[in-house]
Amino acid sequence: MLRFRLIVNSVLAILLLIAFGVVFWLRRPVQTSYLDTVDVTPRTRTDDFFVGDELVPPVPLAEFDLVNHTGDRVSNADLLGKSTLLSFAYTSCPDTCQVMFGRFLGVQQEFGTGRTADVGLVFVTVDPEVDTPERLQQHTEAMGGKWYFLTEELAVMQKVWEDFHVIVEKEGALVGHSSTTYLIDDLGMIRIRYSGLPPTSVLLNDIRKFIE
Repeated sequence: MLRFRLIVNSVLAILLLIAFGVVFWLRRPVQTSYLDTVDVTPRTRTDDFFVGDELVPPVPLAEFDLVNHTGDRVSNADLLGKSTLLSFAYTSCPDTCQVMFGRFLGVQQEFGTGRTADVGLVFVTVDPEVDTPERLQQHTEAMGGKWYFLTEELAVMQKVWEDFHVIVEKEGALVGHSSTTYLIDDLGMIRIRYSGLPPTSVLLNDIRKFIE
């Protein structure tokens, strides 16, 4: 009987200790976790913030005189008076150029088309040996593009690529080239540079700051 009481008392003591431990744990000061200290609130973007890489100071647009897909000649002077997006592509490109054609179509839809549009759109070929004015016209019409698509003899184009810091390397039918796009203001100054394939929303964000 005495042994039984000792066992019962031991069990009661253990339960009492457990109860005190639970109460102490529940009443402990709450420790702040690392995630509680992280500010996940999106940063507010100021109105004068450009998404692309802003050139400070702006750089004057290089001089050029090329042939448009319509057969007309187009120079840098023809881009004055409106904001202009200028990029590099070629008609038989199987990948990245197709993306940029689509992005420019999105800008075209937003800001209108033709000479009275708020924004000018320009593509410069990186494959002049294939991209004749006739081929550029077929491609532009098929895309529904209302842009300049410019070409010239290879030697002339090499100078243009150099002026715009575009690297071009042709292997067979494929042309490796820098994916660079420029946003030029109405005074002919390069203000923003985009590397890669900027989404249409990014282009629209920056263009609106020029024309509003």
